[in-house]
Amino acid sequence: MLTGTQLRKLKRSLRDGKSLPLIFGALGDPGRLRIFKILLENKDVCVSDMANILGVSVPAASHQLSVLETAGLIERLRRGKMTCFKIPVENKTVKSIIDVLNKVDGHKK
Repeated sequence: MLTGTQLRKLKRSLRDGKSLPLIFGALGDPGRLRIFKILLENKDVCVSDMANILGVSVPAASHQLSVLETAGLIERLRRGKMTCFKIPVENKTVKSIIDVLNKVDGHKK
């Protein structure tokens, strides 16, 4: 259960309310939540590597990453011809979500 402080912090970071369904829709999918957690544990991961980690096709991984990017939960990085993604930890909304996930998972990063 979230504490009052956590709830207030999350509400402040999501003031516009329009992004809330997009964010929770993106993270509501178990596969995308897994991708988000993989990116939390690694500085950045390229699409082909993510596909290998998940055991899916590159287009499937790319689609799931695009959903997370549209929600503002990850950022695209260009590495020459490769496309990689990272968590924008400086984003207040993303930081709040990370804090909540760390509480739920029972550890802090």
